[in-house]
Amino acid sequence: MRETKITVNGEDQPYREQTVAELLAMQGIAPDQAGIAVAVNGKVIVRGRWQEHRLQPNDRVEIVKAVAGG
Repeated sequence: MRETKITVNGEDQPYREQTVAELLAMQGIAPDQAGIAVAVNGKVIVRGRWQEHRLQPNDRVEIVKAVAGG
């Protein structure tokens, strides 16, 4: 039997019922941290929906952190 998973930034992780906000917390990212963007299956999830957007098995999540530089 195949393990149900999600992919976060290219790495497979076991799937568990959670929201985008809960996943970010598990990654050590505060919900009010500036410069964070999240896309699920190629669609950007606006910050105001992180608490309600529930992840599904086989979702592909990309977490992007803006970095200042020059």
